[in-house]
Amino acid sequence: MNSEKINFLVETYKLPKFRIQQFYDAFFDQGIASFNLIKTLPKSLRTQLNTNEQVLTGAPYRLFSSKSKNAFKALLRLHDGALIETVLLNPKPGLWSCCISSQAGCGLGCTFCATGSMGLIRNLSAEEITDQVLYWQTSDILKSFRSKLNNIVYMGMGEPFCNKKAVFSSLNELMNPSTFNIGARHISVSTAGIIPVISEFADTFPQINLALSLHAADDTLRQKLMPINKPYPINKLRDAIDCYLNKTNRKVFIEYILIDNENDGIPMAEHLVTFVKSIKKNHLVHVNLILYNRTDGGYLESQKQIADQFKNYLVKNGVKTTIRKNLGRDINGACGQLALKNPIGNSSACHTDAYLKKLTRE
Repeated sequence: MNSEKINFLVETYKLPKFRIQQFYDAFFDQGIASFNLIKTLPKSLRTQLNTNEQVLTGAPYRLFSSKSKNAFKALLRLHDGALIETVLLNPKPGLWSCCISSQAGCGLGCTFCATGSMGLIRNLSAEEITDQVLYWQTSDILKSFRSKLNNIVYMGMGEPFCNKKAVFSSLNELMNPSTFNIGARHISVSTAGIIPVISEFADTFPQINLALSLHAADDTLRQKLMPINKPYPINKLRDAIDCYLNKTNRKVFIEYILIDNENDGIPMAEHLVTFVKSIKKNHLVHVNLILYNRTDGGYLESQKQIADQFKNYLVKNGVKTTIRKNLGRDINGACGQLALKNPIGNSSACHTDAYLKKLTRE
């Protein structure tokens, strides 16, 4: 449900314009997820809408809860049977974030990411993207904690900048004062480095946080981990970050997953320091280190001692760095773990080589 859908309902059912505000109040202020529960509507209209329409585009299929109750993962079934995952996280008391997907599957094929092994099934619509937020806002989970969402991160399934039109539309909806009313600085979008979109993103959403999935600052290793590095290598990423910082003067987050004996040695830390220092406004760069979360890819996470050494090397050399807390590992809801074991429609998924060729032609 979003503002466009509400306008559609009003026009389709020939409702008076004041119903628009009643829908806004019900869905976005009161957290109602059923037409039957909107008491400001006549009973006959409630019945008609409940029979013919859906509040959420994604029907809850399965819900998983971590043992610590600080991470929840929902599997949602879309109208065509496609399945997506979204995660609700509680990193500290009173702070709730939801991680949302922009695609069903992903075509980039990053070797450490479970979603990348699926291939791309399809892009999500803007409503399917924002409905993941609405799902959590109307859930009993947040209500039981007497809390509300604080932050939204586009770090779920898919590459947001490969679904630019729908993602940009969804961002505008999330910031719409009449609906979600989420501040730009409480929204983060993560990209593997789709360079042509980064500049446009800076122009269109200068206050929304940008995160870049780097994971190696050496072209050879990064291309092994992330095939997207071939069309968009590290020197071009640096130029794109320079352009972004010149336009926004806003902090950029570098995401770096630490994988045992792959990218966690001091030589790789040296490459990362060199990369960060080569960025003109490097005081606006912050590195988030993430211990690898196990998938079927065959990698292992770095040992804590190695991760600490890596972090300390960066800090010693003037790079702002933190090791991000991993939540939801026990429900396969942590970074890089979102994947469907038997996704409907997976046989028609577009896999990496073909997808990258198509991507760079567009």
